[in-house]
Amino acid sequence: MSQNSNLLVASAAFPIMDRDYFPSRPLPLALEVTVEEPEGRDERLNHAVNILIPAALERKQGILVIQRDYGKYIVRVDQEVPCGVTLESRHQILQS
Repeated sequence: MSQNSNLLVASAAFPIMDRDYFPSRPLPLALEVTVEEPEGRDERLNHAVNILIPAALERKQGILVIQRDYGKYIVRVDQEVPCGVTLESRHQILQS
Protein backbone atom coordinates (compact mmCIF):
# COMPACT_ATOMS: atom_id res chain seq x y z
CA MET A 1 0.00 0.00 0.00
CA SER A 2 1.43 3.37 -0.94
CA GLN A 3 0.87 6.41 1.19
CA ASN A 4 1.15 10.13 0.80
CA SER A 5 3.08 11.86 3.59
CA ASN A 6 -0.05 13.86 4.50
CA LEU A 7 -2.60 11.07 4.20
CA LEU A 8 -2.47 7.83 6.15
CA VAL A 9 -5.00 5.02 6.04
CA ALA A 10 -6.25 4.73 9.58
CA SER A 11 -8.84 2.01 9.19
CA ALA A 12 -10.71 0.09 6.53
CA ALA A 13 -13.34 -1.55 8.75
CA PHE A 14 -15.54 0.04 11.36
CA PRO A 15 -17.42 -1.42 14.29
CA ILE A 16 -20.71 0.43 14.74
CA MET A 17 -21.01 1.41 18.39
CA ASP A 18 -23.70 3.21 20.39
CA ARG A 19 -24.95 6.27 18.57
CA ASP A 20 -25.09 9.64 20.32
CA TYR A 21 -27.85 11.04 18.16
CA PHE A 22 -31.58 10.59 18.00
CA PRO A 23 -32.80 8.61 14.95
CA SER A 24 -35.37 11.32 14.13
CA ARG A 25 -32.65 13.97 13.76
CA PRO A 26 -30.43 14.27 10.68
CA LEU A 27 -27.17 12.37 10.87
CA PRO A 28 -24.17 14.61 11.63
CA LEU A 29 -21.67 15.12 8.80
CA ALA A 30 -18.81 16.61 10.85
CA LEU A 31 -17.67 16.82 14.45
CA GLU A 32 -15.03 18.89 16.22
CA VAL A 33 -12.91 16.95 18.68
CA THR A 34 -10.68 18.56 21.30
CA VAL A 35 -8.26 16.33 23.18
CA GLU A 36 -6.69 17.71 26.34
CA GLU A 37 -4.99 14.49 27.46
CA PRO A 38 -2.90 12.65 24.82
CA GLU A 39 -3.90 9.30 26.36
CA GLY A 40 -7.54 9.88 25.38
CA ARG A 41 -6.85 10.91 21.77
CA ASP A 42 -7.55 7.60 20.05
CA GLU A 43 -10.65 6.89 22.11
CA ARG A 44 -12.18 10.31 21.40
CA LEU A 45 -11.38 10.18 17.68
CA ASN A 46 -12.70 6.61 17.35
CA HIS A 47 -15.90 7.67 19.11
CA ALA A 48 -16.36 10.57 16.66
CA VAL A 49 -15.71 8.26 13.68
CA ASN A 50 -18.28 5.78 15.00
CA ILE A 51 -20.89 8.54 15.27
CA LEU A 52 -20.30 9.51 11.62
CA ILE A 53 -20.31 5.99 10.18
CA PRO A 54 -24.09 5.85 9.51
CA ALA A 55 -23.99 9.13 7.54
CA ALA A 56 -20.90 8.01 5.61
CA LEU A 57 -22.47 4.68 4.69
CA GLU A 58 -25.74 6.35 3.71
CA ARG A 59 -23.83 8.63 1.31
CA LYS A 60 -21.38 5.91 0.21
CA GLN A 61 -18.48 8.11 1.31
CA GLY A 62 -15.55 7.74 3.68
CA ILE A 63 -14.43 9.69 6.74
CA LEU A 64 -11.59 12.20 6.97
CA VAL A 65 -9.88 13.07 10.27
CA ILE A 66 -8.05 16.41 10.05
CA GLN A 67 -5.66 17.56 12.75
CA ARG A 68 -6.07 21.35 12.87
CA ASP A 69 -3.77 22.08 15.79
CA TYR A 70 -2.36 20.32 18.82
CA GLY A 71 -5.29 18.46 20.34
CA LYS A 72 -7.84 19.89 17.86
CA TYR A 73 -9.41 17.76 15.15
CA ILE A 74 -12.24 17.86 12.63
CA VAL A 75 -13.80 14.50 11.80
CA ARG A 76 -16.04 14.65 8.74
CA VAL A 77 -17.77 12.62 6.07
CA ASP A 78 -15.84 13.35 2.86
CA GLN A 79 -16.85 12.58 -0.73
CA GLU A 80 -13.20 12.23 -1.80
CA VAL A 81 -12.59 9.37 0.65
CA PRO A 82 -13.76 5.95 -0.57
CA CYS A 83 -16.66 4.36 1.29
CA GLY A 84 -15.46 2.10 4.13
CA VAL A 85 -12.18 3.99 4.58
CA THR A 86 -11.02 6.50 7.19
CA LEU A 87 -8.12 8.78 6.27
CA GLU A 88 -6.11 11.03 8.54
CA SER A 89 -4.70 14.34 7.33
CA ARG A 90 -2.09 16.25 9.27
CA HIS A 91 -1.66 19.86 8.32
CA GLN A 92 1.69 21.38 9.19
CA ILE A 93 1.27 22.98 12.56
CA LEU A 94 3.14 26.26 13.01
CA GLN A 95 4.87 26.81 16.32
CA SER A 96 4.49 30.19 17.98
